[in-house]
Amino acid sequence: MPEQPKRKTAMISSTSVDLPEHRQEAMDACLRQGIFPRAMEHLPARDVDAMRVSLKMVEEADIYIGIYAWRYGHVPEGCDISITEMEFNRADERGIPILVFTMHHDHPLTISMVEVGKDAQEKLKQLKERVCHGRGRLEFTSPVELRSHIIQSLGAWKEGEAANQEKRAPSFHPPNFIPTAPAPYIAHSYSLLQTREVVGRCTELNLLTDWVTANTIVPRDVRLFNVVAIGGMGKSALTWKWFNDIAPNELPHLAGRMWWSFYESDAYFENLVIRALAYTAGLPEAEVRQRPALDREDQLGMYSTSSPSWRPPLPPLPRRTGRPGATGRPTSTTSA
Repeated sequence: MPEQPKRKTAMISSTSVDLPEHRQEAMDACLRQGIFPRAMEHLPARDVDAMRVSLKMVEEADIYIGIYAWRYGHVPEGCDISITEMEFNRADERGIPILVFTMHHDHPLTISMVEVGKDAQEKLKQLKERVCHGRGRLEFTSPVELRSHIIQSLGAWKEGEAANQEKRAPSFHPPNFIPTAPAPYIAHSYSLLQTREVVGRCTELNLLTDWVTANTIVPRDVRLFNVVAIGGMGKSALTWKWFNDIAPNELPHLAGRMWWSFYESDAYFENLVIRALAYTAGLPEAEVRQRPALDREDQLGMYSTSSPSWRPPLPPLPRRTGRPGATGRPTSTTSA
């Protein structure tokens, strides 16, 4: 089985005495977006262990969520800064994405939510300035509003990550080469056939041949031939054998034939239309890609039906073969 992608994690950093509801809402927001929250609620009680585990959570996180109100936070013995500031420093050093949320002045307060020490307030002010410098921030007036902000921000971050991943994703396919018809165009070679010859399946092979030739078994007006079976029964091997060894002999005047596999990562519908149009029309692929998507589809259909040498290729369905036209030089289009 393919390896499942690793679940993203978010470090939720804030003071805890004053923001228990807010932290719970933040954790719920992360889970809502499919992101696992890491938070100090999971930390041990002792300072040394708490510092170590807290920084380890930042080290392992994919994104940092900083929530800042009116408390600077606990400063462990022997340290000059709070654990909250240590967490931000480590996230900043790592260069991971940092989301910043600050409490609005209109947020209702209780006495315990404000740290009254002058030194603590000065450190908090400096920390907020550092955290917000060069970054956008959102203000919240309630725990529920904080939850909404985090859900939206994480959603935007995930979209950006997906777009970047798509750009970074390597191509596992060689450069696509579209030959000039009537040379066969094999967009994705079938590589799972472990023997040189396909043995048996004569009934199915004969049906495929009858479909495009005599029509003694398969009616002439059948435009789509479906090869249906459970996985592993040899559908792709069967159609690959017919495409390469039988169709050229039974249909020597083919205008062209095209093999397309929907198992491949680049075999989405848009690519099928682009490359099928480039192949049937004899156009450069780059030129076809410049055309609007709807125009490409219309042109493929119009070109295929207007030319006596071509008939429309198959619809974009896996493991199916498109029937060639009954007149002129037919086109056999196969995908597996």
